[in-house]
Amino acid sequence: MSANVLHRRFERTLELAPGPFEARRRALDAFLAAGFPTRRDEAWRYTDLKPIAEGDFDVPPRELGGAVHARVRSLLDEASVGASEAAARIVLVDGRLDDTLSSLGGSPKIEIARIAPEQPVGRRGDGASHPLAMLNRAFASDGVAIRASAGAPAAGPVELFLVASGEGNIAQHPRVSIELGRNARLAVVVHCLDADADGWLNLVVDATLDEGSYLEMQRLQEHGSRFHHTSLLTAELGRDSALVAGYVDVGARIARNDIDVRLAAPGAHADLYGVFVAAPGRHVDNEIHVDHAARETRSETDFRGIADRTGRGVFRGKILVRPDAQKIDARQKSDNLLLAEQAEIDTRPELEIYADDVKCSHGATVGEIDADQMFYMRSRGLDEESARALLTFGFANRLLTRLAPERLRNRAARLVAGQLPAPPAWEGLE
Repeated sequence: MSANVLHRRFERTLELAPGPFEARRRALDAFLAAGFPTRRDEAWRYTDLKPIAEGDFDVPPRELGGAVHARVRSLLDEASVGASEAAARIVLVDGRLDDTLSSLGGSPKIEIARIAPEQPVGRRGDGASHPLAMLNRAFASDGVAIRASAGAPAAGPVELFLVASGEGNIAQHPRVSIELGRNARLAVVVHCLDADADGWLNLVVDATLDEGSYLEMQRLQEHGSRFHHTSLLTAELGRDSALVAGYVDVGARIARNDIDVRLAAPGAHADLYGVFVAAPGRHVDNEIHVDHAARETRSETDFRGIADRTGRGVFRGKILVRPDAQKIDARQKSDNLLLAEQAEIDTRPELEIYADDVKCSHGATVGEIDADQMFYMRSRGLDEESARALLTFGFANRLLTRLAPERLRNRAARLVAGQLPAPPAWEGLE
């Protein structure tokens, strides 16, 4: 989109979301000064954003009709982890919070509120190092804040649905703030889905964890093949706090996930894992930065990718250990499976270490299905197609088993299995 088009869309956004706009206009000006990231930028070396940059996206409509609500409600009922298990349901349709589809009750120690587009999200989600976050700041029409007060006990997950209505080629820019008080525990399940719509979701999530808190966030992205998905998760971890984040990508034409975690105080721990399937014609890119800014912090990063035919996957992970951050334990792993000669996965795990009392490791593999494993499966009576499908699913399922609740785990497994060239029968895979 050209500068003129962006300015016109921006003015239209302000009409639909009136109020103070100075910070949003500054964000747009800063974005226009830099422009969309290109493959000349190191962080975007493997991902071409031209389909997004040149797309003619419109702003979300002010209201949705009854037929759209019925369609969205059907998607929610199918994807939900279950009303009995969820602490609350937050539904944003085309980037706008839908009060009629949401259920914001639940634990008295969990507060969920709408945030104004002008309001900053967290401490780190609007920086120049994340240009699409600046675009999100400019065009955000709605957002939510999830706050778990000090001592909030573990409860059912808060479900956050980000849904494309299919009512046009919409660009949605939702903003989510998650704040955990001291010793609070919170689980959040994020669903990104649509009814095979055109459009673009550009999401910013900023999490702040106080001392001793624990956040588990799992995100399932299952957009249709014409949709584009970009997201940024920034997290600031306090003393003895822990973040567990699991990402599953089985959809979208282009999917780009940025994860930026800062371990800011001793005892902080980040556990990041993910599975992606790059089906033919799809591109999935994971860019992960973990900043060990304090001593005695730990991190684990474990991602698995599968690419078939013209599908392409990317993993670029970076662990930074700062000079005063001694006694660090950091591990990073990227394992990838190619199902065809035309498939491609680029993986670049990196370590940048400025301290000497550390335990850090990284590793990456890219290859085909192991011939010995194929021989073993064939010797047990399976035909080649079935053996290949089961081995491929088993490769992904080692991480999928970490998902919870069970209904989310089973849905993710079904979606991954359904993306394989010869999907294995579901019976027995649970």
